[in-house]
Amino acid sequence: MTVICDNSALSALAEVELLDLLPRLFGFVIIPEAVRRECSHPHAPQVLRDWINEEPGWLQIAADPVTFLMETRGLGTGEAAAISLAWECGNTSKLILDEKRGRRVAQMLGLPLIGVIGIIGEAALRGWLDFDEAITRIQGCGFHVSEAVIEAVRRKL
Repeated sequence: MTVICDNSALSALAEVELLDLLPRLFGFVIIPEAVRRECSHPHAPQVLRDWINEEPGWLQIAADPVTFLMETRGLGTGEAAAISLAWECGNTSKLILDEKRGRRVAQMLGLPLIGVIGIIGEAALRGWLDFDEAITRIQGCGFHVSEAVIEAVRRKL
C-alpha cells in the first residue's frame, strides 16, 4: 500500500513527538514536493522544519502531479497535491489527511483515509501509547478535532 501524507498530520505529530508512529504503522510514507515546501516554510513549527531537513529514510518525496484534480480547487497546494497524487496511485493508496474540506474531497473521490486521531488509535490498539494521554497532548498543541471523532476511535479500542 502506498501511504501519502499531507502537511497538517506531519505538523501535529511532530509537535507531540509522535512522527515515529508513521514508519511503525506504514513502513514508509510519501509526500509530494508541495508538502515538503510547507514543512520547511518559515512559519511551520521549528520541530517540523528540523525534521524535514533531516529527510528520514522512511520518507519519500515525490514530484507534484503535473496537474491537480479539478475537485481540489480551493484547497491548499500541499493538500491538493497529496489528494491528486493519491488519486494517481489508485486504490492501492491510503491518504493521511485531516482538514475537513480536503477529507470531503478525498471521500467523494473514494480515496481511503486516515487522520491523526486514527493513527493514534491504531498505535493505542497495538499498545504503543496511551490513547487519552496522546489525545491530550495533540489537543494541547492546538490540533482541533471533534469529540465525535475522538469517541468514534475510542469505541474501536
